[in-house]
Amino acid sequence: MNSPIRNLLAIAVLAASLGAAPLAFAKDKPLPPATTMTTVYVEGHGGTAVTKDVNELHAKMEAEGWKFASLVLHTENGDTKGVWVSYTK
Repeated sequence: MNSPIRNLLAIAVLAASLGAAPLAFAKDKPLPPATTMTTVYVEGHGGTAVTKDVNELHAKMEAEGWKFASLVLHTENGDTKGVWVSYTK
């Protein structure tokens, strides 16, 4: 017969085993290397000027070992003010 104590004990054992499982896997996998991130603001109005500056920045950062991560456009009232460009290493 099922008793409330037996059910609670079964739930506790199951919860403990599920809670311990990620710890077992975490020990088996090495942690990824630390990542450094930097964000650069490129000021400029209009698409052509900003594009040229961002392309030059990409080349410079790549030469220094950085990898492109993201680009966020900065606009105010529909006008392009610049972009934030993020890189990781």
